Amino acid sequence: MSELYGELGEISEPEFCESWTARTFCMARSAFEVVARSAVEETGKAATGDEFCYIEYLRDPDLGPVGVVRIKSAEVSTPDWVEVLGAVAEGVQEFMMSHHRVVWPICGDHSLGLHAGYFHETAVWKCTGGTAEGHVVRVIDPAAHL
Repeated sequence: MSELYGELGEISEPEFCESWTARTFCMARSAFEVVARSAVEETGKAATGDEFCYIEYLRDPDLGPVGVVRIKSAEVSTPDWVEVLGAVAEGVQEFMMSHHRVVWPICGDHSLGLHAGYFHETAVWKCTGGTAEGHVVRVIDPAAHL
């Protein structure tokens, strides 16, 4: 919020809400490129097609200009890169399963499907195998560092 205020200064609430959601939408599109590229590299299957409207921008008539960015069943309403990346990863993962019937990504150690999660303010793929809490397999965005 402070970053947006720093860029735009004082603006009306409707303008702020519109900018907030537009930024979230833009981040979701960028996150989709990162996650979809990984899915194609690992499965050979694309996360595209008529059945996959990868990002929807919805306005709630009761809430005015505020919008929600939806990626399959995952929703994100904050322009926080880590949260957006995690939600997009879940959406792409859901699409790969429902459309291609492919479990993606998979833990190399346990042969289990991974789950999007967060570790040290970084979006990661986690495995529930092994120890009680599971383990982090890798970051979702290869450009990010733990």
